[in-house]
Formats: sequence, structure tokens, C-alpha cells
Amino acid sequence: MNFFQQQEHARSKTRWLLFIYALAVAIIVVALDAIFLLVKHLTVSEYSQSLGAPVDIKGWIEADANSLWLFSLGIIIFIGLASLYRMMTLRGGGSKVATALGGALVDANHPDRRVRRLVNIVEEMAIASGLPVPQVYVLEQESGINAFAAGHQPEDAAVAVTRGALEIFNRDELQGVLGHEFSHILNGDMRMNMRLLGPLFGITLIGMMGGILLRSTAHTRVRSSRGSSGGVLVVLLLGVGLTIIGYIGQLAGRLIKAAISRQREFLADASAVQFTRHKDGIGGALKKIAAWQHGSVLTDSGTEEVSHMLFANGLQKQFSSLFATHPPIQDRLHRMGIRFDNQELARLAVKMQQISSNASQKRSTAADEDERAGFASESVSGFSNIDGDGFDGESLQSARSVLKHIPDRVRLEVESENTVREVILALLLNNEDEIKQLQMNVIRAAGMGIDSQRVMEVRQQLDGLAQNLRLPILDLGFPAIRHLTWQTRLDFYTLVERLIPLDNQVSSFEYMLSRLLLQMLEENRRPDSSSGKKQIKLARLQYHLRTLFSVVAIFGHDNEQQAKRAYNAGMDKLFGSQQWPEFYMPADWTAHFDAALAAIDRARPLIKEEIINSLMAIIGFDRNYRIEEYEMLRVISALLHCPMPLMKEANLKF
Repeated sequence: MNFFQQQEHARSKTRWLLFIYALAVAIIVVALDAIFLLVKHLTVSEYSQSLGAPVDIKGWIEADANSLWLFSLGIIIFIGLASLYRMMTLRGGGSKVATALGGALVDANHPDRRVRRLVNIVEEMAIASGLPVPQVYVLEQESGINAFAAGHQPEDAAVAVTRGALEIFNRDELQGVLGHEFSHILNGDMRMNMRLLGPLFGITLIGMMGGILLRSTAHTRVRSSRGSSGGVLVVLLLGVGLTIIGYIGQLAGRLIKAAISRQREFLADASAVQFTRHKDGIGGALKKIAAWQHGSVLTDSGTEEVSHMLFANGLQKQFSSLFATHPPIQDRLHRMGIRFDNQELARLAVKMQQISSNASQKRSTAADEDERAGFASESVSGFSNIDGDGFDGESLQSARSVLKHIPDRVRLEVESENTVREVILALLLNNEDEIKQLQMNVIRAAGMGIDSQRVMEVRQQLDGLAQNLRLPILDLGFPAIRHLTWQTRLDFYTLVERLIPLDNQVSSFEYMLSRLLLQMLEENRRPDSSSGKKQIKLARLQYHLRTLFSVVAIFGHDNEQQAKRAYNAGMDKLFGSQQWPEFYMPADWTAHFDAALAAIDRARPLIKEEIINSLMAIIGFDRNYRIEEYEMLRVISALLHCPMPLMKEANLKF
């Protein structure tokens, strides 16, 4: 099942999930109303005098009908505000989830060779799949084997791996797990997982409040006198009631998460095998989780909230299988055709314990200077014997080749938040000396702590590199850009926008860079901003599609006549025998292109799929695949919030 089908499937499930959520809220409201009535009739004097009389629930409800309505409305508002608060705290994307669980941000310059291997694999997979490189986190305090991907969009994604996974997994196994997580990013599962966090927090917060009341009551009872014992009893009753009601919210939350997660875990496992062309990687990882003494359990108190995001079950306490967010490991292995027995697990457990002990002793050991290159070599040799012409395996090999061809110093600086801006500005400098000097004058005048001399030095290093390396270098820099303050990013975007028009034209790379930076700014302020827009039908998109298809056709062909033929091929694939607008290239194409993408982003997922397929027909019309087409396709996919289609026939070797 591809991304677009997944999104349609998610839309079809939304009503049922909303029903479950509304039912849970209704049960919580009714239960809290009951507690409200009970507490009121225990504390108000006129009622406490008649405690021995028969309980008249109907009479209580009728007598307090107005109060109950106001109280119920207050509960609903409270749940809504709690949900809104949680969503606001997650505006920073996946990094907020990772840091909340104790994750430490890492990069390719980390002293631990296992961490460098992790970052290297993440970069390979991002480049191979056409995704921005996510930020990478390590959960240092977690001995359990687990991982997750979190974020509203691929542009703000973060990938986190536990210390236990780093120490226990070999490279193939770690790559298999990361392939699973990248599948969640590519298929849109990550976005749905993030959307769940806010509403589910609202219905579980009540249980947290109950726990706080119970703990405070325990301290109060020690110090309370007989005269205050009645008040303590009321607080105790309230605490117990809220805790019980909290379990209702927790069970409802688990049911919703299970409905979203379980089947998608099977799909992500299958995608990981397809992505890496190596089922023993993810299969070996699942076996080790089954054998490891710590399993996949996480100790952080926030694990319950993110349990549906994890690679494997992270919770110690188990409910029935109805509420399980992950299928049993045996079932996942069986789906991949992998078998194992208890004796194999026992042998594996002994071996893993030895590996863990050795890793603990060597963790702080500084690596040799060439160790990073050694891991890159291991990456290639580990997959050199893969059979078949699967495009995924080829993409990974190409990505590894990319990383090898990027100079070490350039890669070091583009991955550092202190120097990433200099590298990106160097990528933007024009080849003509006169224009380049104008750009450098603007950079020097801007200040902003940018080392203009270093910009020129990096440019000299880039001059000898293939043009096809521009996008991968840019991708490597996005995690560092996201780590800058919002104001620094805004100032940097403004500077980029000033540099681009100095030569009176906009290239595909310049347009892509500026729009990806702008998207990063906008979605940091309004994450998942596309989710609430009213959807638009294909028939109303014809003139926006004319702009989109015309611009892509121009960038991919030598003259307007060839571009028109490619344009017609794309329109014919999309509309068939229907009438469509004629080719038209606007003079101010960037503004029209922005408007077209904003409108097309409101289309249904399956319509977007048809549009992307038609774009591929335009790009492949002359069978001469260009880096400009690749760059335009990258920004189109990003702004339409869908994965970039892979151009396996493209001659984009690095």
C-alpha cells in the first residue's frame, strides 16, 4: 500500500476513531457528573443531614440540572484546552517528542562510533528516499531495544534510537529498524501518530490529576485532625474517582492507538525489507528484542503517551490483545517468513549479554580518524551481494556513493549549526564573478555572524564537485538549520531571498532552497497546517496544473517546442479525452508556481497521486533526466506534503 492509499485509508477510519473518542469523552463526562453529585451531597449541610434517607438519584439530577450542564461543559472545555496545550507544546515537531523522552541530539561528529554509524545510516536512507535528513536522537538512559520516528511532516521529523539498540544491533539490523521507521515517515503514519498525541492527552490528563490528589491525600491524612477528616475523605473520594475515570481515558486511548498502529506495523516491516532488500536485518532485530533481558520496554514515564510510535512494544504492563499497539513479535517474524525457536533465543541472549558488557567498557573510547570512513565501507560491503534489480537497493548504493564524494570538511561544516549557513550560501553563489561579488557584498552587509571568508573558501571546495551533489549537501544541512533559533532561521531566509534575484533569474535549485526554508519556518509555527484545509476537486485545478506542468516541462527540455510536447503528454495522462488548458509559461513563474502548489495541496491524496504520476510522464518524456527536474520534483513533493517519487531510470549518478 503506497502513501496516497494510506492517506485515503486513514481518512476512511477517521469517523470511526472520532466516534470512539467522542464516546470516551461522553463516558468521562457522565462519570465526573456522578462524582460531582456525590461530593456535593456529601459536603453541603442541607443534604448531609439526610444521609440516612434513601438515595434519590433522579431527584439529585433534577435539582442540580443547571449545575450539571455547566459542569459538563466545563469538563469538555477542560479536555479541549488540555488537548490544545499538548498540541502547542509539540509545535517543534519530532524533536519535542524525542527530548521529552530524554533523547540527546547527536550528529556525525559524535565521539561514539555507534552513534556515528547510526547517523550515517539515517543520512543514507534519507538521501536514497528523497527525504530531508531527520534530526537524530539517542535515548541514552534506555537499555531496552526500541526506536521511533516522530514529526508533523518529513521536514520536522526526528528519529530516536535507544542506547540498548545501538549496543546490541549490528549494522544490518539497525538499518532494518531504521527502514521500518522511514516507512512510517514515507507513508504518512508519523503524521497520524503526532495528531493523536493532543486529543489523547486531554482524556488521560484527568487520571493524572486523580493520582496527584491521591498522593496529596496520603500526606494530608498523616497530619490531619479528626475535625478535618471529612474534608480528607472528600478529597480521597475525588482522587479515587478521577483515577478510575482516568483508566477509562487510558483504555480508550489504547484502543484508538491500536486501531491506528497494529496493521501499519506489518506494512512498515514489509517496507523495511523492500527498502533494504535484506529481510534478515529487521528479522534479526526482532529476534534480539525477543531474547534481550530488557526487551523493548522503556522506563521513561512518558512512554504510555508515545507507545503507538515505537518500533516494538515499550510498555511493561499489558492489557488484552485488543488494546495492544503492536502485533506479537512472533507474528511479525512469521509474516516475513522467518522462523526461530527457544534454543536460538537462549543462545542469542548469552551473546547479546557479552556484546553489551564489552560495549559498556568501550563506549567512551575515542575512535580513530578513519573510523567514519570504515563504517562507510562496511555499509557498501554489507549489501554487495544483494540479488535482483530492485530500485531500492540501487538507491541505497547511490546514497552511499554520494556520501563518499562529499569532502569531509564540507560535510563536517554543513552538519554543524555553527557553519551550516556558510555552506548553504556557498551553494547559492553564482558562477559569474560580477554576480558573485554582488552576492558577497550583500552577505557582508547582512552581518548575522556569518563568516564571509569561509563562504568563499567553501565555494572553492564546491567548484570541483558534480552539480548533482548540491541537493544531498543541502539535505545534510537541514537538521542543523532546524536546530537554529526561529529568528536566526527567519533572518537567514530573508538573506537567501535577497541573494537569489541578483542575477535576474531563478534556477530550480534556488527556488527549491528558498521554498524549503520557508516551509520549515511556516510549519514550525503552524505544524500540519495542511490538515484542516477544505479539499478541492481536480476539475477546479486545471489552470493551476497548467502552471505546474508548464514550468516543469520548461526546466526539463531544451526549447519551448519540446516542452509543449512533454506538457501535452502529462496533461493527456491526467485528463485523457477531456479538454485541458494549453501550455503557458508565465513571466513571473515563481509567484504563479507558489499559488498553484498551494491550491493543489488541498486535493485529495489519490488525486495528488495522479498529478505526481503525470509529472513523471512529463519528466520522462524525452528520457533525458536532469538534475533540474529532480530538484523541481523534490520541492513539489515537499510542498504537496507527499513523498518524492523515485526516479530509478534517471541518470543521476554521483
